[in-house]
Amino acid sequence: MPFQLFYLLSFLSLPVWTLSFGSLVFQFIERMLPDALSYGYGGGFAFGALKNVVASLIVAFPLYLFLMWQLWKGAKLHEEQLQSLVRKWFTYIVLVVVAGVILGDLIALLTSFLGGELALRFSLKALSILAISASIFGYYLFELKRSGASPFPRGLKVFIGAVILLVLLAAVYAFSVMGSPGQQRAFQFDQRRASDLQQISYAINTYWEGKETLPLNFEELKNLPHLYIQSVQDPRTGKIYEYQTLSDKTFELCAVFETDSSEYRQRAKVPTPFSEEVWNHGIGRTCFEREAQSPQSLKSFNAPVPALPPRVL
Repeated sequence: MPFQLFYLLSFLSLPVWTLSFGSLVFQFIERMLPDALSYGYGGGFAFGALKNVVASLIVAFPLYLFLMWQLWKGAKLHEEQLQSLVRKWFTYIVLVVVAGVILGDLIALLTSFLGGELALRFSLKALSILAISASIFGYYLFELKRSGASPFPRGLKVFIGAVILLVLLAAVYAFSVMGSPGQQRAFQFDQRRASDLQQISYAINTYWEGKETLPLNFEELKNLPHLYIQSVQDPRTGKIYEYQTLSDKTFELCAVFETDSSEYRQRAKVPTPFSEEVWNHGIGRTCFEREAQSPQSLKSFNAPVPALPPRVL
């Protein structure tokens, strides 16, 4: 593969892994210094965005290291390649882009600070941007000056080792927040179950509003107009969710969950929205007791369906 193509690929992978690493550093700072004014993820990422950042880091960083290693080896055999105009122009472009990113990020951070962000969070974020940017500037300025016969400096080895360690720590941190792929799949199954139960509960309330009685089973919900129920079956096992009437207006829905919603919220440091509290669940069979009432009244007051605490059996 041509020398210039290696440089092009390395410059393409550089912003991908550095921005991903910087994003994880920001997320760490925000989790360690939570702001009471921030809802949800403390101003950081949802899990979907966090997964994209981690995937980008895992792919781009090893690729960048491999390409730079190949370039160092190639320069020893073909020193004239270091004088390539393509290499120099790519390096200058990287430095200009980095300078633009520094300027833009610092302006955005200062805007947040002037808008009331915590001073310590602002300071740590600014320092992280300056540290990452200074490292890139320092390395590529060194690249412009070195010759093919230049030995691999010991200080550069220490610097590369420190960068690799920090990136590994960032990846480990991200996995500690997200959980393993298996845990993520179990969580998504539970999200589907909670969504199904919420849709079924709304349909039962609509049925009760029209007929002033609770349905005997899920089959009676099929003929309700303008209602959408994605499924009445567990997405993994295919078993029908449990449903029973407890009184003229009270019913119970049960499902078997694989994760504890409170544990997930605690790991992600995500406060439970008020509208979702009624669907909190533990691991195993959990039942939710509901009192039927008009769905229109629920919309009017923007409140969840009245419920007793779930029972984990």
